[in-house]
Amino acid sequence: MKLFHKIFLCFILIFGISFQIAGYLLINYAYDSAVEQQKKYAFQEFQYNKYILQSALYSEQNSQKEKGFNIAEKKNFTAPVALYGADEKCLFTNIEMQFDVPNFKEKEDGNISYWITQRNGESAIFVYDCVQQGKSTVYLITQTDISSVIGTQRNMIKFFQNIYLVILCVASPVILLLTRLITHSIQNVSKGAKRIAEGSYFERIEVRGKDEISELAANFNQMAEKIEEKITELNDTARAKEDFVANFSHELKTPLTSVIGYADMMYQKELPREQVKDAAEYILNEGMRLEALSLKLMDLFVLGKQDFLLERISVRELFQNLMQGIELMCRKYGIELHINIAEGNIGADYDLFKTMILNLIDNAGKADCKDIWIVGETRKNGYQIQLKDNGSGIPEEEVGRITEAFYMVDKSRARKQHGAGLGLTLVSKIVEIHKAGMKIYSDGKTGTVIYIVFCLQEGN
Repeated sequence: MKLFHKIFLCFILIFGISFQIAGYLLINYAYDSAVEQQKKYAFQEFQYNKYILQSALYSEQNSQKEKGFNIAEKKNFTAPVALYGADEKCLFTNIEMQFDVPNFKEKEDGNISYWITQRNGESAIFVYDCVQQGKSTVYLITQTDISSVIGTQRNMIKFFQNIYLVILCVASPVILLLTRLITHSIQNVSKGAKRIAEGSYFERIEVRGKDEISELAANFNQMAEKIEEKITELNDTARAKEDFVANFSHELKTPLTSVIGYADMMYQKELPREQVKDAAEYILNEGMRLEALSLKLMDLFVLGKQDFLLERISVRELFQNLMQGIELMCRKYGIELHINIAEGNIGADYDLFKTMILNLIDNAGKADCKDIWIVGETRKNGYQIQLKDNGSGIPEEEVGRITEAFYMVDKSRARKQHGAGLGLTLVSKIVEIHKAGMKIYSDGKTGTVIYIVFCLQEGN
C-alpha cells in the first residue's frame, strides 16, 4: 500500500472514529439529561400521588369502614399506579405495562426507589415506596412514561448518522486534497531519486517552505551533489586508469618492437661494424629508457603502499645535504644553478624530498633550460620552495595534465632523453605525502615556475 493511501485511510479513520465518539458522548449526555429530568418529574408525581393515597387512607380510618381501599378514591390518582398491601398482595392497579414486582421485604423505610423498564417499544420509570397511615401499610408504585425520551434518542441517533454520512462525503475530498498536498513533495523526492537511479546525476529538487519535507528535499539535493561528485571522481579515476594502461602499453610496445627488430637483424644478417654499433646503441638507449620506466613505476608503487614518518628538518640543512646530487644533475644538463634558501623547519622525509627535488631538476633539464633558480622562504601560509627555469615551458592548456602518469609535452624529445612521463607524477605523489601544496605556472614560451608550500613546524 502506498504512503498516499495510508495517510488518506488514517485521516478517514481518525476523523470517522473521532466524530462517532463525539456524537455518541453528545447523544448520551442529552439522553441522560432528559432521563434525569423525567426522574425528577416521576419523583414529584410519586409524591403527589402518595399524598393522595395518605389522604384516602386517613379518610378510611375516620369513616370506620371496613378495611380496604376506597374504590371511589381511585379516580383521584394522576398517574397509573399499583397498590400492594403488607402481605404483598395487589390491592389495585391501573398500570397496563407489564413490570417486575419488587421485593418489598428488602425495602427500607424512608427511601424512595425506582427502576426503568423497556418492553414492546414502551419505556417507563417506576417509583415505589412504603406508605404508612396509622395502622395501615400500603406499597405504592407509580408509572411515568418516558417513551418520548427514548424516541427522541433514537431520532437523534438516526439524524446523527445521516449528518455523519453527509459530513464524511464532504470531508473525504478535502482529506484527499490535503493528503495529496502532503505527499506531493515526497513524490517529487521519489521521482528525483528514480531519475538519479536511471543516471541523471545532475537532477535536483525544488525546495519550497521550511517544513520537514523541505528539509528532506534539501538533504536529498545535498546527497545528489555528493553522488554526482563521487561519480565524476570515479569516472575520472577510471579514465585515468585506462589512460595509464594505454600509455604504459604504448611505452613498452614501441621500444620492445624496435629492440626485437634490431636484435633479429643483427642475428640474421652479417652487418658492417658501423651498422652493428648503431643497432647496439639504439638497443642500449631503449633498454635504459625501459629501466628508467621500471624504476619510476616501482617508486610510485612503493609510495602508494607505505606510510612515511615525517621528521622536523631544517630546510637549509636539507639542501646542504642535497647540494652534491643537485650540482651533479645540473652538470649533466649544463644548467647554471642559482639557489637561495632561508632558514625554516618543515616535516619531511629526507629520501622522498631528495627524489622530489632531483625529479624537478631533471624535468627542467629535459626542457632545455640554461638556468634554474631555487628559492626557499617563509610565508604566512607556510614554507615556500620555488623552482624556476628558462626552458621551453609547458603550454597553458596542458598545465593541468602535466602530473598525469605517462603524460609528456614533447614525446619525441622525452624518449630521446629516456623520459617516461612519470617525473611530475612522482613529484605530485611526494607532495601529497608531505601534506603540502603545489602549483605550476607556464606560458609555454619562457620557462616554468613551480611553487611548493609546506607546513611550518614549531620552533621557527
